[in-house]
Amino acid sequence: MTTLSGRRVLITGASGLVAFPIAIEAAKSNEVYAVARFSDAEQKRMLEAAGVKTITFDMANSDLSPLPKSVDVVINYGVLPPTDKDAYEVNAGATARLASRYRECQAFVHGSTGSLYEYQSERPLREDDPYGLHSSAENYAASKIAAEFLLKHLSVEYNMPTTLVRIFSFYGPRGGGVTQRIDQVAAGQPVSVYPGVRNVHTPLYEDDYVEKTLAAASIAKAPAEIVNVAGTEAITTQEYCEMAGEMLGKAPIFVENSKAWPIWADTTKMVKLLGANKVSVREGIRRIVEQGHKARVTKNHVIGEPAVQPWRSSAGGGCSVRPSGPVSSRNDA
Repeated sequence: MTTLSGRRVLITGASGLVAFPIAIEAAKSNEVYAVARFSDAEQKRMLEAAGVKTITFDMANSDLSPLPKSVDVVINYGVLPPTDKDAYEVNAGATARLASRYRECQAFVHGSTGSLYEYQSERPLREDDPYGLHSSAENYAASKIAAEFLLKHLSVEYNMPTTLVRIFSFYGPRGGGVTQRIDQVAAGQPVSVYPGVRNVHTPLYEDDYVEKTLAAASIAKAPAEIVNVAGTEAITTQEYCEMAGEMLGKAPIFVENSKAWPIWADTTKMVKLLGANKVSVREGIRRIVEQGHKARVTKNHVIGEPAVQPWRSSAGGGCSVRPSGPVSSRNDA
C-alpha cells in the first residue's frame, strides 16, 4: 500500500465526520487544501493548526474560481443528505465540476456509498453487483449513482485516474452510525434493527478509513477503479452493541422497527489492493466508549432518525422490544 506524500491535495467536505481526520493526516506529508462551508469555526481552526490550508466554499456554487487552479490529488468526500435542497447539485453536479477543473490530476478519489447496491438478501455486497436504491435512502443512493456514472464517463473522457470508494459503516470518536448506537446504549435508549434478518455490517474505524482513503489515490486508474472500503469483520448491530454494553455495564435494548435493510461489504478486493485493517471492532468500540460523547461533532449518522423513546427491557441484554407505535429509525451504510 503506497503512502500519499509530497503532493498538492484538495479535500472536499473537510469539516465533516470522515474528511476531517483525512485532511489532518494528509497534511503531515502533503500540501492540503481543505474545502467546506465551515459553519463550525472551531473545525476550521483545528485544521489550520495542523497545517491545512482552509477554503470556505459551498460546493453548490458552480463558480470554482476560489479553489486552486491545479492540484495533484482530489479527495471528494463532500456530501449533502437527501433532505437538503442542494443534495443532487453537490452530490452529483459538483463532482462533475471538480472532475472537469482537475482533469489533469494524478488521482481523483471519490467518496461513494454502499447504499447504491440492489438488495442481494443476506450476503456481502460485491463491486460487480447491480445498482439499486437502499430502502429509506433512495434519493441519497440515486445521487451517488449519478455521481458514479459521471465519473465512469469522465475518467475515460479525460484519461483521469479515478478511484470510486464505496463507503460502508465508517465510524470514529467524531461520530458515525456505530458510534451513535453506542451512545444510545450508554444513554439507555433503544437501538433500532431491521426485523427478520441478521443485521450484519462491516464497520471501519477512523484510523483505517483514513489510511485506506489516502492509499486509494495510488490505485486510481482510467477507467475508474471501484472498491468497497469497509471493515473485514462482519458483525451484527446486536453483537457490537452488546460489546459496548459489557464495557458500559448496561444491557442494550433493541427495537425491530428499522425500514432500511442491513448492508455489508465483500472486502476481498479492498484487502488485495489496499491491505488489511488494523483496528478490530472490539478495539474500535473500546475507544469510542473511553472517549465518550464529548468527542462527537454531530448527533446522527444512522440513516433517518434514531429511536429515542425510553422503553425499558424486562429481560436481559439482547432482548428485542417491539414498540406499540411506529418509530422512524434506519440503519447507516
